[in-house]
Amino acid sequence: MSLVIFEGVKKHFAAHEVLAGATFRIDPGQKLGLVGRNGGGKTTILRLLVGEEQPDWGSVTLRKGVRVRHVEQRPKVAAATTVREFVESGLVELRTALRDYEESGEQLGVLEGEALERELERHDALLHEIEALGGFDGERRVEEVLSGIGLHEGFWERDVNTLSGGERSRACLAKALVAGSELLLLDEPTNHLDLAGIEWLEEWIKLQQGAVLIVSHDRRLLNNAVDSILELERGALTRYPGNYDQYLRIKEERYAADLRAYENQQDFIRKEDAFVRQHMGSHRVTEAKGRQKKLEALVRVAKPFHDVRRPVIRPPAAERGGETVLEARDLSGGYGGTATFEDANFRVARSERIGIVGRNGAGPTTLLKILAGRMQPLAGEVALGHKAQVGYYDQDTSALRDDGTPYYEMRRAFPQLEDQEIRDHLARFLFRGVELDSPIAGLSGGERARLCLAKLVLGRPSWLAMDEPTNHLDLAARTALEEMLSAFEGSLVVVSHDREFLDGLCNVILEVDGGRVLRHEGNYTEWRAKKQAQRDSEREAARAKGGKPQPKAAQKQAATVAIAPPPAKAAPTKPTAAATDEARAQGGKQVRNPLAFAKLEARIMELEKQLTAARDELERPEAWRDPAKLKETQMRAAELEQELSELNDKWANW
Repeated sequence: MSLVIFEGVKKHFAAHEVLAGATFRIDPGQKLGLVGRNGGGKTTILRLLVGEEQPDWGSVTLRKGVRVRHVEQRPKVAAATTVREFVESGLVELRTALRDYEESGEQLGVLEGEALERELERHDALLHEIEALGGFDGERRVEEVLSGIGLHEGFWERDVNTLSGGERSRACLAKALVAGSELLLLDEPTNHLDLAGIEWLEEWIKLQQGAVLIVSHDRRLLNNAVDSILELERGALTRYPGNYDQYLRIKEERYAADLRAYENQQDFIRKEDAFVRQHMGSHRVTEAKGRQKKLEALVRVAKPFHDVRRPVIRPPAAERGGETVLEARDLSGGYGGTATFEDANFRVARSERIGIVGRNGAGPTTLLKILAGRMQPLAGEVALGHKAQVGYYDQDTSALRDDGTPYYEMRRAFPQLEDQEIRDHLARFLFRGVELDSPIAGLSGGERARLCLAKLVLGRPSWLAMDEPTNHLDLAARTALEEMLSAFEGSLVVVSHDREFLDGLCNVILEVDGGRVLRHEGNYTEWRAKKQAQRDSEREAARAKGGKPQPKAAQKQAATVAIAPPPAKAAPTKPTAAATDEARAQGGKQVRNPLAFAKLEARIMELEKQLTAARDELERPEAWRDPAKLKETQMRAAELEQELSELNDKWANW
């Protein structure tokens, strides 16, 4: 049975029709990506699903009892509590179910007859409920999720109201992930995650048993984590099987086929109409009247719609300077006298394309601001090259004045332009008509981003410093921006968490981590592969040396590419003889400390026997008649499972 049925929904805001008979359904376990233009109604669909909005027409039906979690783009947090307590509040339903499950188990020992049968059914239902809420390891899952999305241990005891907007969004995301659900609704979940957090979330979504509906402009996430795409266009929803790349291909194929059908019919209509006009008064009048009747009864094929609107972003005319744009010398940066990175030395050459990456808080944005002259370094200097002039893009769009309009913002920045020049320029960025005089305070994030880009390209910078330029742009605007930056003749230094963006534009990666700034040749995927190879090599070296721990510096480097795995769903597997032989072959011709390895295997075999015996005991009817003994057996089975899981991990990593 479907979790959600969205049937013929219409929704208006004043005179604007957002949804015009939208229809779709979500089945258990499906992973859907919802795409469409900014302002097209994607967030409205999520609000309708959770009951925050009501349809003007049509119906939104949720399966009875289905649990829906919704993570908004800009969540509100009112609770004055620590981050850990706030995230753990998502476990309220799980803790209640666990308590009821334990009480039900005690009741099974004293009930008989029909009452026992009813309680057995309730006990089984509670078990399924616990599994739907994430299982018995909810407390452990809190720390795994917090670490995975980039809220490290230093955040856990902070008051949630002291967090920044991005940190608060991550805390709300963590709360929803640990809570468990049959349907999870995510609205731009990657906007405030760093690269490691995005990749962790991507893996989590793929392994999630429940259904997920994601509104996102992250193309790689939509390629790697979803199995269908819902496109919202002109108020209607169209479903495409497969990931984002498959959606683009199928959409183009459908449009081409629909256009051929439309053009063929139009050609047929023109020929038939010409025949009717020519022979209506001739000896072939009977045939002409017959053809006219057929034309009148013909079901007309509608001309297919193909939305090609997107900003026309022309690259700024770059001021030609020297071969060196800037050079960082012994550069240190941070806030409040505390350095996030130190002793950075690198050079930005003319026409070079550099992507700055690093976890949140490590200093990528700080480094960019120092290079662009927006803040002072704690030590060292930035030496600018001949005629080096920067064009700076701030992800917060803080340079815009909220008391102005797009037209007057451009007039203030470029007073030398004629009225029509300003209007023509803003039209290329999709500001037309009344939008020119809309208050900036009321613009969406995407509209503010387009206005900042409109201002940026009218300068003559020799290089661009851009902080998360794709964050609020829809997919069409991102494509236009990438095309502009590809044609830009100057240098580019960009902080971004958009992996497709970094891959398509950058040929150098600056990694900010562990207080250092390291330069890597190649794009994001090449850098990622190098880091993974380095990590694998260090592990092999450690195994070859008998498991000697890595030096701290190597551990720090390896940690930059380590992605915390989502909670494991599968039970531990028994080490077979073949697997044991394979393990003995790792790192050399023989296992290090074979006596200890043999003892480990023997202990695993013994634990599996004990666990099997405990589970068999739990399945016996008489076990449920003694609540104290039942609870003791359940606890023993849980302890055996935990120890067995730890030893299997140890065996796998021997």
